[in-house]
Amino acid sequence: MKKVWFLAAVFLAGLGVVIGNRMSTEAMGVVVGVVLGVAASIPMVLIILLFLARRDKKEEERRQAAYPPVIVVSGGGQPQPMRMPYLTPPANYGGDGQRTFTLIGDEDTVSIDSGRRGGIL
Repeated sequence: MKKVWFLAAVFLAGLGVVIGNRMSTEAMGVVVGVVLGVAASIPMVLIILLFLARRDKKEEERRQAAYPPVIVVSGGGQPQPMRMPYLTPPANYGGDGQRTFTLIGDEDTVSIDSGRRGGIL
């Protein structure tokens, strides 16, 4: 295994020398700048990842410790009907259960209600 790493290092060094001899000084400056810029950003990225991991861990601990589990126990009695005492039926509410409709502006057609003309909407 050490032999493979040694051969890879020798190959990369030889490749670097060949490419370095063929490049102009301006191109070499660009390549060196890019490599050093990427190398300079690695520690900052590691620090940011470390802080984010700590924050997520603290949030998870706080979330777990903040509220006890909710347990809902339903009673064994009769369920109560839902009542709305503040809502009363309207005064013109027809108790017969039939609805009538009047089409406005379409007098040539037959009314939807077969028995009565007009009604509540």
